[in-house]
Amino acid sequence: MKIYFLASQPCALKIGGTFFGMVNDFERFAEFSLKDNLFVEFIPENALPICFFLNESIRFSPPANCDVYLLKDGIAIYARAFTPTDLALRPIAQKRFDELLVTVFQQGYLQLSIQTPDHFFNATLPPSFSVCEIFLHGGLIFLKSPLQLTVFTKTGKQLFLERVLSWSADDKELRAVLPLSDARNRVADCTWELCETECKCTNFILRQSAENVAEPPPDLLAYAFFESLLIGADPTEFLSNELIPDTDKISSFLGDFESVIPTDTLNVCGLIKRKSENLFEVVYYRTEIQNGKITDVKRI
Repeated sequence: MKIYFLASQPCALKIGGTFFGMVNDFERFAEFSLKDNLFVEFIPENALPICFFLNESIRFSPPANCDVYLLKDGIAIYARAFTPTDLALRPIAQKRFDELLVTVFQQGYLQLSIQTPDHFFNATLPPSFSVCEIFLHGGLIFLKSPLQLTVFTKTGKQLFLERVLSWSADDKELRAVLPLSDARNRVADCTWELCETECKCTNFILRQSAENVAEPPPDLLAYAFFESLLIGADPTEFLSNELIPDTDKISSFLGDFESVIPTDTLNVCGLIKRKSENLFEVVYYRTEIQNGKITDVKRI
């Protein structure tokens, strides 16, 4: 069986004690039998390695700090979260709002601390917030990094984490433009209502991120269709007139999925579906296309 190996940071990969090269977010694969129970080691720089035995249990129980994807031709293992070895305390940002003190610091993991006269809360942050600014709107704590925006309550509960192209907020609303990784170069203009315990989306409008953006080429038509379903856009523009009345049935047939991956086969895409915590299945669908419109969708 093909086993694909990926990692969130560059790692040396050892399997059964043998060095298999370096891995990162570009996959490497090798042919192994799960019955061999080989010992796998992802060894990064300045962090503890992720190690586990590669056997049949990986289909049902992913190793700690890993995501596992069940593929048509094998299994993909993504070493996601490494424990840092550098535990030195490094302040990143700090701001006081009356009796509220908000601090971003690194001690091993990147962390957020929230202090009031009566309480102290702590939360882990993504690495992108190693450079960030701190704001307060509507009783909620905003952290803005060069790429992402996140929102926390004063009790340390994360309400929002997205890549944003631009944003603004006041005590009542958050407004942001979100980039979408779809084939039509679209963005979403969104608005959220703010209160001290909730960040509730009240408006979601899709638009082209630039004028005169071309339609997706024929080899990306299937991908654009599945992405439209995923992000809540109208998919009927990709369907034949005969298939448009069955849009809801097609959506039910596909079920819930978290992302779309193109394949090397024309008009075939993989939909990533969550099976359990850190365990995913990639289910493949073929679209039949005539005259630039989808006429059928089949699971393969």
